[in-house]
Amino acid sequence: MTALPAVDVQGISKRYRRGAIGARSLREELEFIFARIKGSSNISSPRDFYALKDVTFSVPTGSVCGIIGRNGSGKTTLLKVLTSITIPESGQAILRGRVGSLLEVGAGFHPDLDGLENIYLNGAILGMSKVEIFRKLDQIIAFADIGPVLETPVKRYSSGMYIRLAFAIAAHLEPEILLVDEVLAVGDTEFQRKCLGKMKDVAGRGRTVLFVSHNMAMVRQLCNMALHLDHGVVQRIGDAPSVIDGYLASISRENIGTGRAGTDELWAELRIVEAGSQISRDQLKFAGDYDFILRLGARQTFHRCVAHIQVYDREGQLISTLESFVEGIEHFDITSTTELLFEVRSLGLIPGTYTAGIALYAWGEESPALANESVLSFDVVPATVNGAYWSYVRDHGIVRLAHSAKLLRV
Repeated sequence: MTALPAVDVQGISKRYRRGAIGARSLREELEFIFARIKGSSNISSPRDFYALKDVTFSVPTGSVCGIIGRNGSGKTTLLKVLTSITIPESGQAILRGRVGSLLEVGAGFHPDLDGLENIYLNGAILGMSKVEIFRKLDQIIAFADIGPVLETPVKRYSSGMYIRLAFAIAAHLEPEILLVDEVLAVGDTEFQRKCLGKMKDVAGRGRTVLFVSHNMAMVRQLCNMALHLDHGVVQRIGDAPSVIDGYLASISRENIGTGRAGTDELWAELRIVEAGSQISRDQLKFAGDYDFILRLGARQTFHRCVAHIQVYDREGQLISTLESFVEGIEHFDITSTTELLFEVRSLGLIPGTYTAGIALYAWGEESPALANESVLSFDVVPATVNGAYWSYVRDHGIVRLAHSAKLLRV
């Protein structure tokens, strides 16, 4: 007998109205109210928009599902519907098991109570008995690690302290289903690592996690499946690497061919050509030879310049920087138009999608006079037909160091 999914969402839609409540005419408002009473969802206004539209998916018990998409794609609205904070326009969501949620920093906390009192209050709201809270109190306090401020009213907490305490309570509830929004981004790196470890532990015990994040590296590391939302509509659902790659590729396609940044006063154009060619390329072969050409212009003379080209992976992590000064180009002036040629030989980037950004500094200045992290997108493709090999390599790094291997018998 097939086990029922922990989360089962069928045809959920949620509609909102832009602008002030009551902005429509009295007749329109009455029509809308009567339509809602009769259960009709057909009546709408130009100001209406769907935060979610016919969203259908299921998450098996024990899975960790990442929910990804741009800002405004409906991710948080979906979690609010799943926790019954928001009532959907149509459709239904069935969650099989006790739910723990972490949607907003400090949600459910009373500002005038101290941390310890809020542990009991928030734990009770999340469904924990007093005995259960007392039994896990030491674990919650140790995990939150907020020290002496535990006995301070939470209204004096920083957002980081809020999230430490809130996550500690939600995670130690031992829910069958844990819903976590982007709030983890508030915490420091060490705490994020602890949270990831805890969520892995929760999933490892057969519980289910839904995790909203813009950090694709974190989603890739934590989740075994993912859901991509765009304007409230499900675009993809499946194994996490495939969904993430599709999402990032859709973003990258918007930037391909966009090679200019800046203003009329100071600007930069970046293009990539095969060595010895003048034809711009957005698809590069692994181990190939390429020239990164940076064309700079200024309306007035820009003195003592240093130029950087920065290469980022699909998750936005900086992979490498090409630097003019380090490569022996003394500080240069831009009087009208200037070109810099960066020669990259035997390209070592593992096949995938990357972005190139630029930064232009005046000597001695810490902040760039011109900077853009996503001037150009490009794909690196295998130099061989062995696609399975390249998939294996991609899981073991981003850059392939030039090397050879020998078997020595002693």
